[in-house]
Amino acid sequence: MAWYEIVLIASGILFFLSTLISLFFGEIDIDADLSIDGFLLSDIISFKGLLHFAIGFSLVLTLMQEVTTLSVTCGVICGIAFVFVLYYLYKVLYAKLQQSMKYTDEIKEMEAEVYFWNENQKIGEVFITLEGRPVTVTLQGAEGFKLEKGQKIKVSGTRKAVHPIELNH
Repeated sequence: MAWYEIVLIASGILFFLSTLISLFFGEIDIDADLSIDGFLLSDIISFKGLLHFAIGFSLVLTLMQEVTTLSVTCGVICGIAFVFVLYYLYKVLYAKLQQSMKYTDEIKEMEAEVYFWNENQKIGEVFITLEGRPVTVTLQGAEGFKLEKGQKIKVSGTRKAVHPIELNH
């Protein structure tokens, strides 16, 4: 077995393990932040960046089955391409993850179900769906509304308190 095949296998295993660790235990940041005009050099020159380079470089040598000036040049170009393509892919996936986890505070005309209502104090609680999960929110200021448990209403407000804007029949 050639040295570049050993590098490919070892870097592939380390990449797989680092991915599993990131998925199940969160990101482990052992790199220093080296910033150049807002561009984090440490995101490129990092343990994962080194693994990406090693995978791309050794993959080309393994596919060409020889070490020549051409294969090493192609391997370096492929390794650098792996680093930047995977860096870009991580950034895109991270941005999409952040977008999907966006915290919603304002509630505009959302359907809710009355969970609890105190007619005397004009206060209660409703179920609404925020970020894809049911949440209980305080319902206030329902003057002129006759509310009962299980009733569907439309509400507006914030995550802390909503008020009814219309009854659903």
